[in-house]
Amino acid sequence: MSLWLAGVALPSPSPSAQPTTFGAGVISVSFLLSVLIWAPVVMAGIIAVIPRGGRTRLERWPLGVAFWTMVGTCAITLIGYSQFQSFSGGLQFEERLPWLPSIGVSYHLGVDGISMAVLLLNQLIGVVAVLAGWELRDRPRSYFALLLLTQAAVTGVVAAQDFFLFFLFWALAAVPVALLAGGWVRRPGASARVLAYWAFGSAALLVGGLLLYRGTGATNFDLGSLAGIQGQTRLQFLAGVLFLLAAATRLPLVPLHGWVKDVYRDAPTGVAILVAGASSRLGGYELVRLLAGAEHDGAKRLAPYLGLLAALTVGYAGLAALRSRQVRGVAAYLALVPGGLTLLGLAGLTPLSLHGAVLSLFAGGLAAALIVGAAATLTERAGTGRVEFAAGLAGRMPVLAWLFAIGALSVLGLPFLATFAADLMIFLGSFGTVPAPAFAVAAALVLVAGAVAWLLQRTLFGAANREGPEPEEASLPEKWYLGILVGALLWVGLVPGGPKLLGIPLFDPGLINVISPGVADLASAYAPAPPPTPSSSPSASPSPATSPAASPRPSSTP
Repeated sequence: MSLWLAGVALPSPSPSAQPTTFGAGVISVSFLLSVLIWAPVVMAGIIAVIPRGGRTRLERWPLGVAFWTMVGTCAITLIGYSQFQSFSGGLQFEERLPWLPSIGVSYHLGVDGISMAVLLLNQLIGVVAVLAGWELRDRPRSYFALLLLTQAAVTGVVAAQDFFLFFLFWALAAVPVALLAGGWVRRPGASARVLAYWAFGSAALLVGGLLLYRGTGATNFDLGSLAGIQGQTRLQFLAGVLFLLAAATRLPLVPLHGWVKDVYRDAPTGVAILVAGASSRLGGYELVRLLAGAEHDGAKRLAPYLGLLAALTVGYAGLAALRSRQVRGVAAYLALVPGGLTLLGLAGLTPLSLHGAVLSLFAGGLAAALIVGAAATLTERAGTGRVEFAAGLAGRMPVLAWLFAIGALSVLGLPFLATFAADLMIFLGSFGTVPAPAFAVAAALVLVAGAVAWLLQRTLFGAANREGPEPEEASLPEKWYLGILVGALLWVGLVPGGPKLLGIPLFDPGLINVISPGVADLASAYAPAPPPTPSSSPSASPSPATSPAASPRPSSTP
């Protein structure tokens, strides 16, 4: 493990300035990122006009259209991922079209290694979210259409390289999620709470971006142009605070987490998975791009506050999980932990902690989706959501019990899972720069571990409750969607550098190899300045000890 971590921290080869066409090894088309964004939008429109089928075959059409759309976009992403030039920096799969040239706005898409990791996560979560709605019968047309629109907006945020486009997709992502919360969550005001929190975050993001635009004096909203701000520490700090507020409403971070129970605990399983695994990761991604990547002085000043928020979020999650008496309620609070760990990695501002933070976006998204999805499935199959009534389930639903246990332990960074590698890099990289927050987060994880142990002991290994309904084992679609999440966590945890045959990479370039060039560029701005080298005065004459003329010549023998 130490050798692997050392390899992660090595600098990558110098980046290439030449953008790479999407799928350059098999297909050479320059608009496939647009396909990933707009194909779900088109398919959502088709689902919306499918006539109501009642109990005919048309009833299953929305599910079929959504499923094959997600599978198709995921397959395209996997092709691009397998052909990604792992040791090349800069943007790949790039698209650029003029949109509003009078104000410097363009339709600019592209991904680097960091974006590719989050894009791959989003596509996997999209497939899983649709599979989780396999048995949905309540207004399937609206449900699956809104799921596709959410997926399209999330993909747009990840692929956008223009701030205006970034903000537009960020804001639009709130609308379908709020509608899903309002239509399928039986809690008064659920939709309004989600919309209020996320709209506040969108407003903070917009103001912060405009401050950055003003500070750089850029003539366009390209993210690369906005990353060139120098000095103006107060402006950077203010914009950084606004970016942090925007991220806190999505990750979410305490105290801007008021919508969590509406979605993670009470929403349908597919909605909870999509938001916990994909939409919420946008908060961490936004901090990577707009805070750590664009405001170097602001990020340094905010680093202690990031660490404090990380400790507060993880500690609150542990305490709230211990107090909750509903299985999905405990899972909802446990799903906050990966976001707090991502924040700690960003606070460290070292190559190792930043590697861990970016890997945590991927691994933490899988872990959060797995715990909320497994808890929702277990609650449905057990026939009760109360912890004290859902007891002794390991012997009666062994497959689901194992999946649920892995989901709970993945939040803690179980060895051989991707979260273990991410958490290890985060702590090793942050103890040296932000020691107090790192120790506080480590202590808070003890509370989280206690909540996980209590939850598993009461639900899986306690005395069976014979008075309630007889629990049922998970169905085949439920095993599939939970198994996909577990498989992805295991794959990246076991072979983060990708499989190799005789030293030759096979079909997977390795997630850690994909993200390394982007993280190396990100971390280079925070490298300590080299010590000044002593310089001699040009007028000073060399000392006799060092002057070539003063050195004795060897005597020659006649």
